[in-house]
Parts: sequence; C-alpha cells; structure tokens
Amino acid sequence: MRKRVIRAGEIEIEDSEGRVRARFGVTNEDLPFVAFFGADDKLRARFGVQPDGSAGLAIADNEGKVRATFGLFSDGSASMAMVDRNGKVRAKFGLGTEGSPTLALRNKDGELGFVYSLAQQGAPTISLQDEDGKVRARLGLAAEGSPILRMLNSEGELRAIMGLTGEGEAVLQFLDDKGEPAWTSPATFGAAPGADNRSSEPAGSEGSSQG
Repeated sequence: MRKRVIRAGEIEIEDSEGRVRARFGVTNEDLPFVAFFGADDKLRARFGVQPDGSAGLAIADNEGKVRATFGLFSDGSASMAMVDRNGKVRAKFGLGTEGSPTLALRNKDGELGFVYSLAQQGAPTISLQDEDGKVRARLGLAAEGSPILRMLNSEGELRAIMGLTGEGEAVLQFLDDKGEPAWTSPATFGAAPGADNRSSEPAGSEGSSQG
C-alpha cells in the first residue's frame, strides 16, 4: 500500500464541536512543537524542541499555568520539575551530564533548602541550605560506606565534621577559619573522615539539572 504524506506548516485537530484540541506545527523560528488544549481552549500540555536541540514537555493546570516540566538538554542532562500555583519551582529531580541523580526541594519563595544526591561512585549525600542558598550541613556516606556529617558556617566554610572511620571508630573534629584541625577526638586521630573536602558546594547539587 502506498503511503500518503501530508505536508503543512501547521495542523489542527478539532473535537465534535469545532474546538481546537491539538495543534502540530512549527514556530516562527521553525522549531517543531505539539500542543494539546482542554475543552476551555486553554493549553494543557506542550512538547517542543529548542534551537540547541534540547527537548521539553510542559504540563499546565486548568488555569493554563505550567505546573510540571520534563526536559532533556543538549549537554546530556535531564530534569523533571514541579511548580506551584505561583510559578515557583518547588521540587526538581535531575540527572547531571555524568548521570548522577539529584533531588532538590525548595520553599514557597523558590529558595533551595534541601538537596539529595548520589555521587558518581554511588555514595548518597543530603545537603541542607539556608535562606541565602548556602550549604550549612551535609550528611553522606564515604566511598567505603562510612557515615559523615559536615557542618559549614554562613560563608560555606567547613568548620566541623562528625563521622565513623572505615573501621567503625567515631571521630569528631572542629576546624579553624583556615580549615585546619583545631580539636579532634580521639586526639590520636590525624584527620576526620572527609576532612579533605572543604568545598561549600555539595557534590551532586543541582548542578546542570535544568528545567
């Protein structure tokens, strides 16, 4: 059977009452899209491609406000975001360019407060951030599975570490403003687990997860 091809700049699908319920076409910038509309003519979902090759799906509520997005970006990262009625992103799940997953939760003002992530080697990390977006605490597992709690000051500088060594020994360490150990228990222990990581930015934070 010979295939039939329809060529057009835009195609509209109507319901039994003549209302446009779906539209397939290209934008003025020649970018393809598919849009779906409710019975009230409001946009409910749209899938499109951007100039850089990234693709995204947006889902709207009955007021036409986008409440959820899913995107795959040109750098290989992907993200899914949930938005409240005020247009603020409240939750985002993403995969970075190297495949590390991240879950980020925001408050009603859209400020980041909680990040859960997995490092490349699979070690999980939970980050808590203040109202200025600074990481203040990180709880995670080292590569060998030992738990580590890191506490940072308002400048994002590491000041205290509590954790277990690979042998199961408890360690508590406080650091001075230069990042050097000021007090350690047990005193015979050289450096607490994770003391070499003094970055204020958690591995696997939102990073390149977009959307």
